[in-house]
Amino acid sequence: MPNSSRSRSGPGRQLGCLTTLLTAPLLAVGGIAFLAGGGTSNHDMTAVAAAAGIPPRVATAYRSAAGGCPGLDWTLLAAVGAVETRHGQTGAAQADPGSGEVLPWIFGPSLDGQNGTAAMPIGPWVGWWGLTGPWTQAVGPMQFLPSTFEANAVDIDADGTASPHDVDDATATAAAYICQAAGGHVDGPAEVARIYNPGDPTYARKLAEEQDAIQASLRSNAPPTLATACPVAGEIEFTDTFGAPRSGARRHQGVDIFAPQGTAVVAPASGTVEHRDNPVGGLSYHLTADDGTYYYGTHLSAYENVGIGHVEAGTVIGYVGNTGNARTTPSHLHWEIHPSGRATPAINPTPATVELCGRAE
Repeated sequence: MPNSSRSRSGPGRQLGCLTTLLTAPLLAVGGIAFLAGGGTSNHDMTAVAAAAGIPPRVATAYRSAAGGCPGLDWTLLAAVGAVETRHGQTGAAQADPGSGEVLPWIFGPSLDGQNGTAAMPIGPWVGWWGLTGPWTQAVGPMQFLPSTFEANAVDIDADGTASPHDVDDATATAAAYICQAAGGHVDGPAEVARIYNPGDPTYARKLAEEQDAIQASLRSNAPPTLATACPVAGEIEFTDTFGAPRSGARRHQGVDIFAPQGTAVVAPASGTVEHRDNPVGGLSYHLTADDGTYYYGTHLSAYENVGIGHVEAGTVIGYVGNTGNARTTPSHLHWEIHPSGRATPAINPTPATVELCGRAE
């Protein structure tokens, strides 16, 4: 249950410029594609998520909703759900395995100006998805206020109704809202806190703690990877900095492999490669291996074999550089491994780098 002493100014802050109702499985918000499914994997992520205390039906919704927004790992979206309603389980509620409706419906405390809350009379929202007044309440597993949900609503399951009590619609709406407000790239828990609940100075810490706990549980159940090629084809240096603090209350999710500018970057495994840039990583590649493992490499100076689709391990797909937020650092490849697919937690890639590349500093 959300803390009744906080100011509900986060999801209740209406974005007047965002009025498009999005309904298709392939969503576009601010130019960002939201791909339903959040990546592919031969590993049963819902079973693994259950080990982290996330109901499988809810984990599926998180993963589908978060998959297409750079920086919005599904575990970060899950951290929001954990802080807000313990993944839709406040008051013994549960998500229906079929429809995704969370029952009984979840309502936050009345925003009556008491105990540090904002005073928000119900006004025109009386009767909206179970609200009775006289004060407004946040609604559903992601705890939206009516105006914000209506301004950003996503009917992700295309059943004709966008419902704040439907875990699919609620998580998709939260992801769209966060991604739009972040300008298309989410910079960790601190930015999500700024968007979702700026009235609570402890919210970023809560999100970071929840995400760390979820990812730790998932890593302990992660399947093995089948990479066969060192991701940088040349003389390299690297150290283990996985988990080191980064801006926005983030943690370093990869290993930085330093090499001279222009050194070839190769596919570490056979799979399908895409080339896309983003403000943080700059020129980047996204490789989904044949076994479902997702590899992310970034800060490239240039691409190679753009549009090739499927590649064999060892194929040159780019060149080492320092684009994105690495402009002031020596040239290197930031390299991540996500064994359970895109938009799932990363594991420490340093041991794999040692095994594949045969040396470390």
